[in-house]
Amino acid sequence: MVGPRTPLLRPDRYFEQHDGSPPLAHAAIVVAVVTVAVAAGMAVLIDQFAAALDTTVTVDNPAYPGDSFCEGSTFENTLSGCDEPKTVERNLGAMVADELSWLAPASVVLVPLWWLIQAGVLYVAGSMAGGSGRFVDVATVAGWGMAPSLLRLVAVLGFTIQRLQSVSVPNNPENAIAVLQSAISGIEVVGIVAVLVVAVWAGAIRIFGLAEAHDVPASTAGVIVGVLTVIGFVFELG
Repeated sequence: MVGPRTPLLRPDRYFEQHDGSPPLAHAAIVVAVVTVAVAAGMAVLIDQFAAALDTTVTVDNPAYPGDSFCEGSTFENTLSGCDEPKTVERNLGAMVADELSWLAPASVVLVPLWWLIQAGVLYVAGSMAGGSGRFVDVATVAGWGMAPSLLRLVAVLGFTIQRLQSVSVPNNPENAIAVLQSAISGIEVVGIVAVLVVAVWAGAIRIFGLAEAHDVPASTAGVIVGVLTVIGFVFELG
């Protein structure tokens, strides 16, 4: 009988089929998909917030040097820019998008880095528990363990987009922000539920994978993964 092609539904059979050494390339593809999805999700989320905050705010004009330089100045010649207005109108959504524009590119680096950190922690914890597997095999387990996070991404992103598109945002910037905060007030609950589901799903993958890849009892792998999951959950809530 042909075994499962992924550990997403039957992680026990999948890792047993590969004798604890599943193909690293397959896990790397999973990490790549998660990386692209997170980057794209960030970009879409920022774009949705920018579209919702389609209102103008008055800000200081960066081209204006300042009153201390332009009014009562001791300079013989007027400084360049003193004829510029002191304040200008800017689109609040565009400003927010510009401030958060680094998130999507950063995720391209942070997601693979997070993969390696998880792999390292699982490998060290498994070794301390008497494991004797290879790091590359544990890294493969960690990579597959990231796949369920796509469920959380879809849930949070879908909820946020639906709520943002269902509200009418006023022109007043302060009121607009208050309305958006109210609109997405339930995102914490959605996020926590998604985290719990993902934790159980990813936990099963990591437990069976770590047991096979690091040659430790499933009960020991369960304790390791459980403790690390709780620690991560506490950090996320904090």
